[in-house]
Amino acid sequence: MTQQRTFGPHPGSQVAHVGTYQRTLPVTLERMYENALDWEHLPYVHRSSFVAIECLDAGAWGWRAALTAADGSASEIELRLDRFLKRWITRNLAGPAAGAEIWTHVFEERRGGLSINVDFFVPGVPESAREKVGAAYAGLYAQLYDEDVAMMVQRQAHLSERPNAPAPAQLDLGPASALPDRSTHQLGNRRVLLLREAQTWHALPALCPHSLGPLAEGTVRDGCIECPWHGYRFELEGGACLDQPSYRLPPIATVTIDERGHLRLESAPR
Repeated sequence: MTQQRTFGPHPGSQVAHVGTYQRTLPVTLERMYENALDWEHLPYVHRSSFVAIECLDAGAWGWRAALTAADGSASEIELRLDRFLKRWITRNLAGPAAGAEIWTHVFEERRGGLSINVDFFVPGVPESAREKVGAAYAGLYAQLYDEDVAMMVQRQAHLSERPNAPAPAQLDLGPASALPDRSTHQLGNRRVLLLREAQTWHALPALCPHSLGPLAEGTVRDGCIECPWHGYRFELEGGACLDQPSYRLPPIATVTIDERGHLRLESAPR
């Protein structure tokens, strides 16, 4: 059983400590730091909580951003990461919760995985209301970590399984007329998203080149597919990224329909 560690407020603190959230996570410290610094995913992975974010500054130290919540309220948030102390501090610089601080400490467990201790400090909360406010913060963080853990675990699995080089392969999928408009297929050692848009078939990588997100689950509109993790949009024709030119969908397979009307996938040369 994991031993919980509690970090309460400093004696004499002027900011009310309203509660603590503790949890064990089946992820590595590397994935955890990566997630803390990843401001881009907030309005995509956490769609029910946030709708937009604008980065004001970012670096290895952390980030500062203007964030719009699902209820339309606007805030300015700063996250500072301290790798030496294995913690990060999130501060509300402006907005409805201005002055609030969230301190997250991370502990590596002997049997693998992590445990976290998250303390919530909110100014101006009377003692009689602290338990209620703390429970609300803990409930929100439980949902956010549910969503983040799913992303971190999936990314780790993709990193572990990612092959170094494509293996040549061909795949006969049968009559094209019987295929759904969207499906994924294993072609050699690669996962391929097969997509029909405006009567044209496209073969795309099933994983996003940005962070190995599940591109196969992305939304398709206006000739592009959008990654559900960070919102990066890629053109179906050519694979160019509309949001970050340094990313592009690499050619993964060619699509042909033979004389029988069968659709065939063949690994694209690299």
